[in-house]
Amino acid sequence: MYFSLWHLFLLFKAMEKRDVVLKIGGSVLYQENQDINFGIMGKLKSWYVENREQFEKVVFITGGGAMSRHLQERMQGNIQNQLALHNIAMSVTQTSAELLAGYLGDSSILIPKTLGDAYEHLVKEGPGTIVSGGLKSGWSTDMDSVVFADILQEKRVYKISNIDYIYDEDPDKNPNAKSFKDMSWDDYFDLFSITENDLHEANGSIPIDRGCANFCKNKGISFFICGGENITKKQSIAELFSDGTLVHP
Repeated sequence: MYFSLWHLFLLFKAMEKRDVVLKIGGSVLYQENQDINFGIMGKLKSWYVENREQFEKVVFITGGGAMSRHLQERMQGNIQNQLALHNIAMSVTQTSAELLAGYLGDSSILIPKTLGDAYEHLVKEGPGTIVSGGLKSGWSTDMDSVVFADILQEKRVYKISNIDYIYDEDPDKNPNAKSFKDMSWDDYFDLFSITENDLHEANGSIPIDRGCANFCKNKGISFFICGGENITKKQSIAELFSDGTLVHP
């Protein structure tokens, strides 16, 4: 019998109720015309309703996608302060969190406004759900997700993005680009020329940003990336989690 990573994950959860951290990229929350992608919203809500009771803590972290980048680019010539530009982009991720939390329809969901709020809820005993945007200037929302996972002592983050796998080249430019289903952090660092001193690069174009990759490697956290065309091909989030790239220690 075939078991996906997700199904194996659920088997372990059945034996010991633990936590799950899901990063939802802004590239999938918003369509190309910047309208809300209700298709993925619906699948996330179905997954949440069906699976909520299987976990102690459920954590969603939302990105800002093209909307964040558009606002940054529009303001680039008018704001010289890079921190202010990052805060503009971060505010979009927080709006994304409000949208997703509202759509999930669970009044008990916490939307933290600070890292302190998030930490307090993550370490509190008992079940709970967090939907969060970016909370620290200079961090990507990928970084938020792995920091939350580390606080929960979870060793894997699931990310739904606009790519189905990690490739050795841009598949839009090279249709023969090689996809990876499994790779180590060392492989990932070599592929994207990452060094141990690299930090987050604003508007960087790699699947897992440099600072986040360094944090994961140091903490022994795995990162599972899925999405792309599979978002429409797969019938559910659980199916989506059966096909992607796992980057691991």
